[in-house]
Amino acid sequence: MKIISLDSSSVHDWAEFLPEEMITEMMRPESDIPLFAAGVTFLREPQGAITWEEKEDEWLLRSIYIAPQSRRLGLGSALVSYVSEQMVDKDCEHLSVSYDPQEERKTLTPFLRNCGFAVEPYELSLGVTKLEDVTASLRKYHDFQGDRDCRPLHLLTQNERELCGQWLYEKTGESISRYLGKRPESFVLLRDRAVAGIMLFGEHSGAISLDYCWISPDAKAGFLAMATEAVHSLNEQYPEKTKIEMVLSTDEAQKLYSHLLGEKREQIMVCKGRFSPWGEEMSGI
Repeated sequence: MKIISLDSSSVHDWAEFLPEEMITEMMRPESDIPLFAAGVTFLREPQGAITWEEKEDEWLLRSIYIAPQSRRLGLGSALVSYVSEQMVDKDCEHLSVSYDPQEERKTLTPFLRNCGFAVEPYELSLGVTKLEDVTASLRKYHDFQGDRDCRPLHLLTQNERELCGQWLYEKTGESISRYLGKRPESFVLLRDRAVAGIMLFGEHSGAISLDYCWISPDAKAGFLAMATEAVHSLNEQYPEKTKIEMVLSTDEAQKLYSHLLGEKREQIMVCKGRFSPWGEEMSGI
């Protein structure tokens, strides 16, 4: 077993163990996101990797993956120990992680706890609808005029993209690079060289996910502009029966969802964990 620090020149050797958007971020020379990665070998072959983000207040565990045939050999624990050593060297107190404990991630909770993480499950409300139902709901706003300040992310200028990227990172800690693809399109409302609203879409197991939605209090009409543009784009790319999912994490989001769609909701589980290299007792995850 050997742990190897990865950079832009070596990360592609571990591509099968890393999310594509993280590889893209590490390869961007102008990236200002402090993203780091390490790979682990067994019998001199790459078998897994871990990525983390070094934020000022605490670090974020972004991904960890070990090849199925090499699990239960201590490779994952060795990667966490490597990050723990980096935390001690840089005097970082906490490493946090958030994940949906579904499919392969079901095994993450016992693994993380064995590594010293305090992990707690949280139940959230999930809105579930179909593209055709969202389209029908927005038709009642047929007199609504679009907003020329609303555009898809991939059509922004380089300066606008950097502005939006910095704003998103400060708001959520997420990189904008994962949303720059054209399927599905994500949209932003820019006014006076500032982000007034944003809708970020992803795709998971054939379903569309609304990953993040925000609108400035003084630009609420822009919500309909973004929603109309987004639904038009989605209808060009996906069948009308495609499922759309959105986490309703605030009372405002739940009220808006019920007002527009009136659809039933499901409950989902999200796990949040926190780790200290000094093994102290933690609370308030």
